[in-house]
Amino acid sequence: MPLDIVRGKISNIVATKELIKIVEQHGNHECSETLYLGYPLSANAERTVTVDALLLSEKSGLIAFIFSKLQDTASIVEEQGELYYQLINTLTQYPSLRKGRSLAFEPHVISITPNKPDNDIEDGYILTTFSQLSQAISQIPAFDTSYYRVLVESLQKIASIKPRKKRENVKNSGSKGDIIKKIEKEIANLDQWQKKAALEIVDGPQRIRGLAGSGKTIVLALKAAYLHAQYPEWDIVVTYYTRSLWQQYRDLITKFVFEFSRDEPNWDKLHLFHAWGSQSEQGLYSEIARSIGQVPINFANAKLKYGREGAFSGICNELNQIMSKDYKPLYDLLLIDEAQDMPAPFFKLAYRCVKNPKRIVWAYDELQNLSSSIMPSIEEMFGSDENGKPLVELKNEPDEPMQDIILPVCYRNPPWALALAHSLGFGIYRDHLVQHFDALELWEDIGYKKDKGSLAFGKKVTLSRRPDATPNYFYELLNPQDVIKTWRFEDVDTQYDFIAKQIKKNITEDELDPDDILVIFPSVIYAKSQYQRFAQHLARYSISSMLAGVTNERDIFHIPGSISCSAIYRAKGNESPMVYIVNADCCYEGIELIKLRNTLFTAITRSRAWVRICGVGSAMAGLISEIQIFIDKEYVLDFKIPTKTEMNKLRTINRERSASDTRKIEEAQKGVRTLLDLVAKGELDASQIPELGSLMKLFLNSKAGGEDIDEEDE
Repeated sequence: MPLDIVRGKISNIVATKELIKIVEQHGNHECSETLYLGYPLSANAERTVTVDALLLSEKSGLIAFIFSKLQDTASIVEEQGELYYQLINTLTQYPSLRKGRSLAFEPHVISITPNKPDNDIEDGYILTTFSQLSQAISQIPAFDTSYYRVLVESLQKIASIKPRKKRENVKNSGSKGDIIKKIEKEIANLDQWQKKAALEIVDGPQRIRGLAGSGKTIVLALKAAYLHAQYPEWDIVVTYYTRSLWQQYRDLITKFVFEFSRDEPNWDKLHLFHAWGSQSEQGLYSEIARSIGQVPINFANAKLKYGREGAFSGICNELNQIMSKDYKPLYDLLLIDEAQDMPAPFFKLAYRCVKNPKRIVWAYDELQNLSSSIMPSIEEMFGSDENGKPLVELKNEPDEPMQDIILPVCYRNPPWALALAHSLGFGIYRDHLVQHFDALELWEDIGYKKDKGSLAFGKKVTLSRRPDATPNYFYELLNPQDVIKTWRFEDVDTQYDFIAKQIKKNITEDELDPDDILVIFPSVIYAKSQYQRFAQHLARYSISSMLAGVTNERDIFHIPGSISCSAIYRAKGNESPMVYIVNADCCYEGIELIKLRNTLFTAITRSRAWVRICGVGSAMAGLISEIQIFIDKEYVLDFKIPTKTEMNKLRTINRERSASDTRKIEEAQKGVRTLLDLVAKGELDASQIPELGSLMKLFLNSKAGGEDIDEEDE
């Protein structure tokens, strides 16, 4: 396999290029090797220790390289010895790397000097020139590969997020508690894309796209901690849309910063802001408003002025117009999570509030957008200069840190649940699709492979998850029949009682903890009243529960000993081993269908192992029918890709509607129901209404998908 290079803080460009060339030539392509450039070994209030380069290899173990600027041998030896003990001190903090009271293996330090030293040096010290570097590396003894995985984990600082739960209640092999315990132990190291996203330093903007569960939140938290350790003088902001992410980010960043510096973050320089904020709460919008002497507008007032869906966009646009051209930026680095939920005017604010060279990192998964809008283009997000040139352009240049990264591996969701989420999100097995990506290559970028057909507009295709985009432990520990289960009920209370019994079984027989279980109510409007009714059923089985952000603090999502229940917005960004989606029938059909299906996609992808989809009535029967077709086709996506014209039509039909549009549609639906009722009762003869013929023609044309559309339209 090729050498993986992660480009951090590079101090000597010429020496770094020469080192890369030699290590690539010397490398063993049959084993895993990563070369970290500018690796931050440790940081504290006094100083930051950054290694010029660090090679992590299954064959050779750990090799640190120093591009020495010193002249005399004694000083070079002293410099090398100091770094050696820094490595020892760092690695012996991890019990799994120790053998007795010592480190279980020998790290190696190589000082690269312009000239070979004339006098002899002590054993264990390696001083060499670039011309003899390959020979020096080849003389390093073989490494005990049993320590490789935990060494990788330790150097990536991921050891700090290993699960704290001991799960001492797990007694039965193969129980759900036992399975999730094994899965939690497997989630340890960053993959090649995550490493670049987290640890490469880009002097400018960077985009990170990934599936739900691909590690975007961990990557952003690690990046914030890493750069906070490297540049403690920087003002860094991490911002997000889902308020319950505050707790998750606070915990992750605290752990990662401690791994780098053995100290707490300086929260005066590293800021956790909600995207909006308020007069009493820090947020990116509200802090920018205060910086120019404006009183931040809260949601209630913004909704009155711009409507619910246009509220955030409206106030961001308003603030952009107020800000003067000579506005002085506030921050050195801005990290944006859940970018799919941010309106374009927010990104224009973001651009203006960040100092040159505009280090803005944004991460998103387009299908987790809980509105019907699509992700705007980069030019729409950040704008153009006076000559019409986009202010932000992304390029992945050879031998440079990547500006545009896609994370294709999903570590949270089993492959069958993830494919189901895409199936329902796009409406693959409905009569007509609900939506589709504009960029067809995105299917392959996010980990799908083409089994049959053609990945082209207007063509049929069959897609399945690539094996390399799914961790093996899902295949080893889970089976698809147990991962996905659906139930339909005649009434709501029967549904609630059944779910309460299932949750009781999960706790008493399956050995799951109460806080392993998440119940999601897709309807934002009715979630609170539905929870109150559902909680009564839970109480009958002595199950403690809470409604996230309502019955507890709004930044807390999980409480030990309690079931987490949540509306879809609060659930975003969170996860649980077992997820119950209650009243899922509300997402089957209706106006604003893209929003409804994105809600279903987001709910399913909260699950780390098992998802239970429940609902009532004929709509739930329709949803189960879609799911069953997906299962019968062995968990693949088999469909015809729409033409561009068809995609635009889908967006028009299924888009988010204004309040007045919604009222018109509801009135039309009511009129049709009244008409059907009159005909059914014999009070009206359909032949008396000539308009019905025209309506039927429109209906039949719609069912046919519009035969006048050119299938080769590209």
